[in-house]
Amino acid sequence: MVSKKVTILNPSGLHLKNATILSNSVLKYQSLIQFMYEEDDVQGVANMKSILSILAAGICQGQTIEVTCSGEDEEEALQAVVAAINSGLGEEI
Repeated sequence: MVSKKVTILNPSGLHLKNATILSNSVLKYQSLIQFMYEEDDVQGVANMKSILSILAAGICQGQTIEVTCSGEDEEEALQAVVAAINSGLGEEI
C-alpha cells in the first residue's frame, strides 16, 4: 500500500464534473484506490472509483485528503491520481 496527502486546489472543491473526471481517470487501474478525509472531527473514506462516494465526502477547496492505493499497480495509480488532482481536474486553479 502507498499513500500521499494532497490538498484540493479547485475553487469549488470536488463537485460533480471534476468528481466524474477523477473517478474516470482511475477506473483503468486494478488497485483499490481510496482517499481518507477528516472534517469537524469526522473521519471518512471514499472509494475513488465511485462518483457518488467522492461527492458524499463533500470535499472543499483547501481541504487535504490522503490518497491510498493498494494492489499490483499501486505506484502508477497513486502518481496518476496526484497528477490529476494537482492539474485541477479540468478547472483553472
